[in-house]
Amino acid sequence: MAYKFEVERSNCLNCGICMDVCPVQALDMTRTLAPPIETGAEGLSRSVQKRWMMEFPIQAKECIGCQLCAVECPTNVIQVTAVEGPVALAPAQGPIHHDPGPRTGWAPLAPYTMESLKEVHSDPWGGLARWRATKRPESWQVWRTWYSDGDGSDRLFAPCQEACPVGTDAGLYVALIGAGRYEEALKVAAEYNPFPSVCGRVCTAPCEVDCRRAVVDAPIAIRELKRFAADHGMAGYPSAPPPAQRRSERVAIIGAGPTGLSAAYLLVRGGYSVTIFEAMPIPGGMMAIGIPDYRLPQQVLQAEIDRILGLGVELRLNTPLGRDITFEGLKREGFDAILLATGASKSQPLGVAGEELHGVWPATVFLKRVNLGENVQLTGDALVVGGGSTAMDAARSAWRAGASRVRVLYRRTREDMPAQDEELRAAEHEQVEIEPLVVPIEILGRQGRMTHVRCQRLAVTGRDGNGRNKVAPVPGSAFDIPARTLLIAIGEAPDPSILPEGSSIQVADWGGLLTDPETLMTAQPGIFAAGDIATGPKSVIEGVAQGQQAAWAIDRYFRRLPAARYTPPWRRRPALLETDEVVVDLGNRDRADSPLAARRPGEREDRNREVSLGFAEVTAQREAQRCLRCDVNTSCPSVTVKRGVPV
Repeated sequence: MAYKFEVERSNCLNCGICMDVCPVQALDMTRTLAPPIETGAEGLSRSVQKRWMMEFPIQAKECIGCQLCAVECPTNVIQVTAVEGPVALAPAQGPIHHDPGPRTGWAPLAPYTMESLKEVHSDPWGGLARWRATKRPESWQVWRTWYSDGDGSDRLFAPCQEACPVGTDAGLYVALIGAGRYEEALKVAAEYNPFPSVCGRVCTAPCEVDCRRAVVDAPIAIRELKRFAADHGMAGYPSAPPPAQRRSERVAIIGAGPTGLSAAYLLVRGGYSVTIFEAMPIPGGMMAIGIPDYRLPQQVLQAEIDRILGLGVELRLNTPLGRDITFEGLKREGFDAILLATGASKSQPLGVAGEELHGVWPATVFLKRVNLGENVQLTGDALVVGGGSTAMDAARSAWRAGASRVRVLYRRTREDMPAQDEELRAAEHEQVEIEPLVVPIEILGRQGRMTHVRCQRLAVTGRDGNGRNKVAPVPGSAFDIPARTLLIAIGEAPDPSILPEGSSIQVADWGGLLTDPETLMTAQPGIFAAGDIATGPKSVIEGVAQGQQAAWAIDRYFRRLPAARYTPPWRRRPALLETDEVVVDLGNRDRADSPLAARRPGEREDRNREVSLGFAEVTAQREAQRCLRCDVNTSCPSVTVKRGVPV
């Protein structure tokens, strides 16, 4: 695939801005195809046109898809789209000469517009106005980049950074890895995320979904590179500076998952006294009790939790709400605000007959028992229903717990499974079988124990509004699968039963707590809710983002500031360049995959050995160097295309 540049010529102003700002000089302008547009003060006529005078933009070189030309187009007539196969490139239209006069900066297309100003300096507007690439949310907005006011939160970000819930500057830390600067890379990866090692292993990687490199061949392995930075740059892990002042307010956080811990991380750095109350015997929430050690080693998680606690956060384990603590009791203890961050660990039922039989487990309960160190033993065949990360973790853990054969049943196609490709690859590496287009319709048993699961096959009938396959039952396709264990992993929900009777906190129909979207406060003053208990089940990195917003909201509450729209801190930070020159390689190269540990005798007993081994140094650097550097190609003075896509 490749990127194709197109322009609607009927409304083109012939201004040449798109050519001037293209970071890889992929655009040229046609020469005098029609009577000239440039008349203006010079009063040019057709008789005085020169061969270098330019008309309409055309694509003469490979495009990297940054969209800067489309954003900058004052009449909004440019489109950059991904297309199959190579793009036909126009021939160069002739030499582009430097401005013969002494003036600098951008000028309209007239006698002096004879060059791509990007090659001369990084600012196409020169001294006329401060320039930066910004978003244009409405089609009628023109010349957005002339605006120099505001906090900078409207500037263009790389797609990977936009996709990250906490705005991690993936392009920068990937580039630093490519340059062998691992400690600096970790500083960038940990700038807004206190869990870089965790996310380097279990993040859902929305950054990779939006990675522009996918159009050339395959997205950058951003998550694996983050893990590499965490594994190899830990000596440079940033230590949080002490708060500028200590504040008197105290915050109680209920729940030591990613949301609660990330909120505590920011609040204690802001000078507040923070205590986290956790119902489980270990901190981490679902990171600890829902993700097995072979995917996220406990010592890796604990090390990042310890860094947060080391800032002065108090942690009280085995302290559930309702049994050991109450809202009123916390207020009497001197807490000025309470954050509910208890997650969504209640497993959704299948809703079929026989679900009460022995051998049928919620996958979250099974994983919790395994991860808390219980000696869970399974015999016979095991089935797992679901297609996400929890289903894959349950299936792989069932094999380790002794199941003789493990199959995952999913109601849609394999391509529709929410689990990531790496998870599916690891599961199949351990002989887990994936059976798509199958749904359980009844659980059969004898003497209170399940013996079979009656299933029905499904067929694809089209696409739904989200682009996923629609399915329908195949008549007469019911069949039975013998099994002794069924693990249900079709989703989780919050458990509002933790709320005390008479609480004024409101609960949505689906079980989540209702909060003000700006302040995250519940209907009970001083009590906030964030993370899965308010949003429904999300990923670790989304939980971290919720914790950041909660910390911001609680800080404003203490300062008695009015409600305001939350702008994440990464959107207000100016762009940082680690180099003045960038080389972009558009040659097709295979994406690197993390090697998996070889299966060996006794694997079932070795439940804690990490399976994904991470990148070797040479692999990490080569993978990082595939990056198109979308993070800087709008501002770097020199962007060079190393080599084109083979045709």
